[in-house]
Amino acid sequence: MKKLLLICAGLLIMFNANAQFPGMGGAQKTTVTGRITAIILDSLTKQPIDYATISLAKVKDGKAVNGGVTDDKGKIVLQNVAPDEYKMSIGFIGYKTKTIIVKTTPEKPDNNLGSVMVTPTSNTLNEVQVVGQKSVIENKIDRMVYNAEADATNAGGDATDVMRKVPMLSVDVNGNVQLRGGAVRVLINGKPSGTMANSVADALKMLPAEQIKSVEVITSPSAKYDAEGSGGIINIITKKSNAQGVSGSVNTSVGTRQNNGSFNITAKTNRLSVNAALGGSYAYPQNSRVVFLNETP
Repeated sequence: MKKLLLICAGLLIMFNANAQFPGMGGAQKTTVTGRITAIILDSLTKQPIDYATISLAKVKDGKAVNGGVTDDKGKIVLQNVAPDEYKMSIGFIGYKTKTIIVKTTPEKPDNNLGSVMVTPTSNTLNEVQVVGQKSVIENKIDRMVYNAEADATNAGGDATDVMRKVPMLSVDVNGNVQLRGGAVRVLINGKPSGTMANSVADALKMLPAEQIKSVEVITSPSAKYDAEGSGGIINIITKKSNAQGVSGSVNTSVGTRQNNGSFNITAKTNRLSVNAALGGSYAYPQNSRVVFLNETP
């Protein structure tokens, strides 16, 4: 009886051992994993690329199994990689995506790829032209500037037509220019002009609008200007031209009360420039008659 109990106890112990350790008595299956390491570099500068995106997918089914980003030294370490054949993709903004085949085996689970070069994308921009247009009116600290060359409506006119478009200036029927109702001094390129000394109105009619670059209106002249321009200064800036030869212009205007005409010719060679101008006006006499009509109721 005692012997039977001992046999039963032994069988029970063996049964419990098999239940807790089912692999006992047979071969155990071991899972081998490894790691893949690489350093990602710029192919041109050979500098490491940090925060590049790395993805690992199986070749046979394209299933992604691992991934990560490079550190500040461009290094990536993918852990717990089972032996297989993989496609490793490397991507970063400004670089072409690179894909390489990586293979690990149970005999060699670790694979150090060393330095992997990625190529920057070369995006060549076409030529870009930036065209800026100057404002017609500019307000500066000491003056107001009217850019006549930026106003296409000045074509075909003379300097008098330009003056009519300048803010704060007024031009009467005879071509006299005033600044806020006061007398002004007219300069050409910052200097007094002999043609302006005799008659400003006639001189303006003989100056083509196409030759005027801008008109500066100085409302508070400094001490360098004499009392003649106490009401203000008008400085006409003309266009600079290196062209040589002879040029001229003829301007006429016809009205019911007055006819105007001007002729301008300029000859230029090397540093010598000669300008001649002729202008005139003719006004018809006007007779007025006043009639008073008295009506008696």
